[in-house]
Amino acid sequence: MDQKITGIIARAQEGKAPTYEEVMELLALDEASPEATAVRGAANDLVRAKTGNACAMWGQIGIDVYPCEADCQFCSFAKSTTCFTEHVTMPIDEVVKRAKDFTKGGDLYGLWLMCMNSYDGDYFLEVVKAVRAAIPPQTMLFSNIGDTDVEYFEKLKAAGLDGAYHVKRIGEGELTKIAPERREATIAAAHEAGLQVQDCCEPIGAETPNEAIATRLFEIKQRDDDYGVYNGSGVMKRNSVPGTRYEGLQNEITDMRLALIGAIQVFVMVEQSKMPWFAIHEPNSVSLLSGGNSICAETGFNPRDTAEDTAGNHGLDVPAVRQMFYQAGFKTLVCGDGTRIELTPEYMEAKLAE
Repeated sequence: MDQKITGIIARAQEGKAPTYEEVMELLALDEASPEATAVRGAANDLVRAKTGNACAMWGQIGIDVYPCEADCQFCSFAKSTTCFTEHVTMPIDEVVKRAKDFTKGGDLYGLWLMCMNSYDGDYFLEVVKAVRAAIPPQTMLFSNIGDTDVEYFEKLKAAGLDGAYHVKRIGEGELTKIAPERREATIAAAHEAGLQVQDCCEPIGAETPNEAIATRLFEIKQRDDDYGVYNGSGVMKRNSVPGTRYEGLQNEITDMRLALIGAIQVFVMVEQSKMPWFAIHEPNSVSLLSGGNSICAETGFNPRDTAEDTAGNHGLDVPAVRQMFYQAGFKTLVCGDGTRIELTPEYMEAKLAE
């Protein structure tokens, strides 16, 4: 074992975050090396100890699609490459139906409602009102929408929204037509409106420089310092979406690589007063043994899928997510209101019978 790496691990276990230079050393590890295995194991132990071996289950509904002018080069909706040629919006009653299906088990931590980069504000506001009225109070409701301002976020909060997922992505303004500053402004606006904020290190592909990953991880930490504890963060791989410039598995990172990056994020965030939920996407068991404790079921339109409904194609359903957590050895599911549910064999069998 490299003694410098073991020193970084030991300090993380004592609650001291690595420096930027040390993160770069961790990112350079071969993901199958003994050092990388030790990093993942230490992150797993840290997160489970701090949370009581708990996990959080999310759902996301993609509610509209069109050839998007943001033209993100990694996205199935990008105007220049998309197979989606029409503007299709899910009827509100269908969104509510899917929201009820996701939350019928009563143990979903939070639900994301995802719109395109440009969206109908009046429609989305009505969706938030309808979904909030239809789902259990213990399930939090979050937006995943394009850039917006404080005033609109305040309307969404009044309608029942709890938080917002918003990211300045790796390559923003170069691989996309969205100015990085606009993304930053929206994150600040969501916080100013009193919403909980979620961020993520994404999208990560085989070509993504370690410098870009390290910079994103420390930006997320800084936002946590500036705005208070995030409801969640995480790491996300870039999928090889057919038709995009990144088509083909040679452009994707492995689950082992994603798990290592997720574990490194745990180290970076270890000094925070309360660790956020660490989301892993795409969901995989290796990452759930490396510090990840939050994954998402999906339905509707999906920027990483070319199917009209990602459910049953690319996205997992709630029972599959619940089963992944159980198989990874988590003992407790946490709901958005803090309610904790023991993830026992009896509970799993009861859910399968529903």
